[in-house]
Amino acid sequence: MNWLGFLIPTLVILLPLLSLLLPRRRDVASPVSARASALALYRHQLRDLDRDHENGLMDAGEVSRAELEIQRRILAADRLQETTFRIQSHQRLRFAVLLVALPCFGFALYLANGHPSLPAQPHKTSGVNVPPAMQALFEKLDRQVASMTPDDLEYVRQSVLLGQVDEALNRPDDALRAYRQALSARFIPELAVQIAELQTQQDGHISAESLALYRKALDAAPADAPWRLAVEARIAAGEHDQNP
Repeated sequence: MNWLGFLIPTLVILLPLLSLLLPRRRDVASPVSARASALALYRHQLRDLDRDHENGLMDAGEVSRAELEIQRRILAADRLQETTFRIQSHQRLRFAVLLVALPCFGFALYLANGHPSLPAQPHKTSGVNVPPAMQALFEKLDRQVASMTPDDLEYVRQSVLLGQVDEALNRPDDALRAYRQALSARFIPELAVQIAELQTQQDGHISAESLALYRKALDAAPADAPWRLAVEARIAAGEHDQNP
């Protein structure tokens, strides 16, 4: 971010509000007033009376009495005063101070944690604080998987669990290694898709390896797999990237 990148959007956002500070030559009528609303309502009611009379819903006597009542209300509503508003000088001053104070406070809040000259910091680099007790359990799980062989019954499940822990702790490289260990022992379409997705996030694009995993997972997936359409879209995007 640079200084112009901060100042220009701020001025563009505040520009429409500056019109409220301009002096007005006369009072401005409120766009919606009680008098105008009442007169419009009663005139509409008069038209409804004529329509009901033509349709035979009301006789002449009822229409006459209703018209007299509505006309009385129209006369009363016509005496209502139109409301106007004006921005007083002290209100304009307070508004001007607010317009200046808001961007200043926002800029001060930004400077408390950053500076326009600082490079962008990706969110994924932020660490995850793990309590010591949980860290001990994770390390124990890591040792258990390391001591297993692909022939062990729990090897795949424990490796996937280890990968999920590493992914939650923002250790994508370790998570990919654990997932691939499990996939090499037994091919699971959903796990292959998960590996391809994580690898794509790491690479920033669909690599040839990830594309091959998507294709293999799609071939081995059941026909009613809910993620088939998403994987097909990934394959199409990957093929487009491989053959621009």
